[in-house]
Amino acid sequence: MRYTEKQLEAINHRGGNLLILACAGSGKTEVIARRIAMLVSEGVPRDSIVAFTFTERAAGELKARIRRHLDELRREGRLDDAALGSMYVGTIHSFCLQLLKEMDPRYRNFEILDDVKQVAFIVSNYLDYGGRGLGLERLENGRSRIETVEAFLNTLNRMYIENIPVASVRNPVLRDVLIRYHNLTRSRPNYFLDFDSIIAETLEFLHSNPSVRKEVQEKFRHIVVDEYQDVDPRQEELIRLLSTDGTGAEVCVVGDDDQSIYAWRGADISNILTFEERYPRVKKIELTDNFRSTHCIVEIANRAVRGDSRRGHAVRGLSRRLDKDMRARKYDPESDRFVETMAELGDVHRLVFGSEEEEASFIAAEIERLRGLQIEDRDGVRGLDYGDIAVLYRSVKNGVRTLMRELDAKGIPYVVRGTTGLFDHSEVRLFQAAFCFLARMRCSFRDSETGEVTNLNEADIRDFIRKTVEEMRDRGIMPHANPAIFLEWLASKRRELGLSALPRGRRPRGVGRRIYPQDLFQEMLEILGANRGPEPWPDNVLYNLGRFSDLITRFESVHQWVTPQDLWDLNYFLGTWASRKSEEGGLDDPSLQNAVQIMTVHQSKGLEWPVVFLPGLTSRRFPSQKRYSGQEVLLEDDEYIGRRSLGKNDPDRILRDDEERRLWYVAVTRCRKFLYLTCFTRRGTGPSPYFAEIEHDYVLDENTDPSSPRPRTVPRRPANTELLPTTYSDLNYYWACPYDYKLRRLMGFSPGVREDYGYGQQIHNLLALIHERAKKGGVDEEWVKEEVGRRFNLRYTTGDPFEKMKNAAERTLVRYVTEFPDIEHYVFEAEKPFEFIMGDAMISGTIDLLNRVENVDQNEESSRTPVEVVDFKTKRNGDDLPLEDRLKDASMQVVLYAIAAEESLGYDAREGSVHFLYADRPQDRVSVDISETARNKVREAVANAVNGIKEGRFPRTGIETGRCKECDYKSLCPGSAACGKNEGEKG
Repeated sequence: MRYTEKQLEAINHRGGNLLILACAGSGKTEVIARRIAMLVSEGVPRDSIVAFTFTERAAGELKARIRRHLDELRREGRLDDAALGSMYVGTIHSFCLQLLKEMDPRYRNFEILDDVKQVAFIVSNYLDYGGRGLGLERLENGRSRIETVEAFLNTLNRMYIENIPVASVRNPVLRDVLIRYHNLTRSRPNYFLDFDSIIAETLEFLHSNPSVRKEVQEKFRHIVVDEYQDVDPRQEELIRLLSTDGTGAEVCVVGDDDQSIYAWRGADISNILTFEERYPRVKKIELTDNFRSTHCIVEIANRAVRGDSRRGHAVRGLSRRLDKDMRARKYDPESDRFVETMAELGDVHRLVFGSEEEEASFIAAEIERLRGLQIEDRDGVRGLDYGDIAVLYRSVKNGVRTLMRELDAKGIPYVVRGTTGLFDHSEVRLFQAAFCFLARMRCSFRDSETGEVTNLNEADIRDFIRKTVEEMRDRGIMPHANPAIFLEWLASKRRELGLSALPRGRRPRGVGRRIYPQDLFQEMLEILGANRGPEPWPDNVLYNLGRFSDLITRFESVHQWVTPQDLWDLNYFLGTWASRKSEEGGLDDPSLQNAVQIMTVHQSKGLEWPVVFLPGLTSRRFPSQKRYSGQEVLLEDDEYIGRRSLGKNDPDRILRDDEERRLWYVAVTRCRKFLYLTCFTRRGTGPSPYFAEIEHDYVLDENTDPSSPRPRTVPRRPANTELLPTTYSDLNYYWACPYDYKLRRLMGFSPGVREDYGYGQQIHNLLALIHERAKKGGVDEEWVKEEVGRRFNLRYTTGDPFEKMKNAAERTLVRYVTEFPDIEHYVFEAEKPFEFIMGDAMISGTIDLLNRVENVDQNEESSRTPVEVVDFKTKRNGDDLPLEDRLKDASMQVVLYAIAAEESLGYDAREGSVHFLYADRPQDRVSVDISETARNKVREAVANAVNGIKEGRFPRTGIETGRCKECDYKSLCPGSAACGKNEGEKG
């Protein structure tokens, strides 16, 4: 890449803190990647560098670029190896969880409560339950149950952002609920941290442990923060703490105040606006060259945020911003200089239609016209295809259904994000109704577009199920489904469950017969004939049912013990929060890349396309009518600053107007060339002020293209340059049966939560403690028994089954330290996380154990530490598969981890072993061939799997190999019967 002077200045700056103001399309990721690589080449230890990104996706891109630059520097002789090593590149949340686990072993038992699990947890513990629940019903005060849940979530977030102590909350009931929530999530067996509490817990731990804080501060010498404008106050507190209050480690923040669009999440734009005032020795560098968009797009965006009163429509601009102006640039190799990127007449249109239907019809027709137009892309000249096109809405709840109908009519493939329309689909409502029937409760359907709610009693549910099954059968979607048989099965299962008549709220928690909702769902699929016939149900149906399966698993995952009575909570969770928040399935399938992308402007942040449509630009939609509304919390008005509803004369209204204008700026700058700004007329609404204020001589107000005819060629989808995030386990599923991988990883079907779930992880956590202690001295049986008693935890079981598994774990680990008493002499590192790039994949994982290798040939010159890679395999008891069967898969894993030890961690992997742990018989440690020949075979296997996943190749090979009888998805994959037949013939 040819760098500008300003880019080079940012890359090469040393000796102080750095503020990089990076406009849209200015190449900021490339700049910070090169900067980090150069630091490593100058001798900065990799593990002293921390780079925070806003999303995991952005982290993957940054890692790939850093790795590429490290490799360039290695080839130039400026580095010994190109490994990322122990450098951290990722989100602040993941960093905090990793840091907590390193600082205190008790955090190794903690898991993250994502947004879905957090709601499921609160819904399931909503009532008092004799003091064992949250008792949130005491705070309803006229609200519905789900409104109270959402107000409580807002309260938790607001208390985190503003660092409000629980003890300072005046309402004694709210204070009690907050204390109960803290105790329920943090105590055994749950050990949960939600996203907000991860950072809060890290800050509290560091503040409370000065010696640990000093050690952490001394370790990290360079901190890079991408998208700094989106950092919230507590994240900023962590950044300052890590940098010894801004005076220790060098801090490089990268961002653009004009793209600060997450104030509603707590992001504080003041962080970037005042960085120079709050940190010492700050160098500010502005990257104002936009290498993405044409001059017309850049000038529209500039005027929108800068303001302009000199021409026809006055533009107010932002009330607070750092003064700067983008310019459209590209590198011209012929003149060896940077020149302006000029638009062509006909690239940018501003159009008004008579109705929403006319607008949608135009967009669909224009997509067809654009497909095949020749463009110059990073991978050469090619024809535009569907994957080059995005349609961005302020909110996809408005207008998207009309467009979807037009695209469907023309056969144009598309993917919609943010519609929250999962529960609008008949197949999902069918299973929602079936679960309500089992629980003997009413069922409510909510239309995501209109908000209309339909309530069904038991007779209505039966009628709905009967009609829906008949319809799905007649349409060929569920060809073997029989409504009578399904209803008979539901009635029989309901009797079998024996739901108690004991009123909810009085029943003891976790007592009663245990059920597995995921198993019930799998049984329903089988009764409806999902595993019969020559082919599976249609992909679109399975993708949606996979999302439904995932919701069930997330509900199960916050319960130690699910009883029939808990089906009420499951149905309430599904019918309220999940039905309003859940997107359709299939959005993350990389094989669906060549489709028009429909999403919100917020979701488009960090992305770009050659063609962007911005429809629905009316005064009621963009800027949003709801911009002055607030978030309801359960605190007193004077207890928080908050995000409140604003009155007509509130001076803070201008700040909300600024948020919308920044969002408009982000929307426009996602486009590289063809930009369509459209609106429709309707009584009581007119064009958006953003639409009306555009004045540019390259913007056309009619549907013409003066630059036609433009050159055309064969459409070719954009190259899928994104790395596929994966693990050994994921790859192994694909190798075993690609269709299993599709069902599990892309569609989201889950085998459910079992009582021994997490047993293997507990063994690995305790092994890590053993190995860490071994590095400091000996390990004896009594110490092992004590640690098992203190730390062994299974989240999903209790009583006698728990005790049996804990005893098995103790016997396994005691046997390990007695059969291998000399581990203290060779243990090097335990539970070592890694992440490295292999071809088109970003492979992550954790190496169980790295041992020192002694007696290395002293004549070999190498700066790398020679190591043995050891992977531990465990089962709850001594019964297991034959050793040779287990060794095949385990050997591939060790070879892959040997590659990771070298390419990610920078070690010299000399040996590899698989250690089979047993509780009641001698343990086996078997050597594995990790030669270059073995590594090349694994590299080839990984490449084939990644290509197959990206290209959408998912054959059902388990039928031929006989794997179906052990498959988790026998109930929905046709072939399990044939698989058994094949096995019989082989026998």
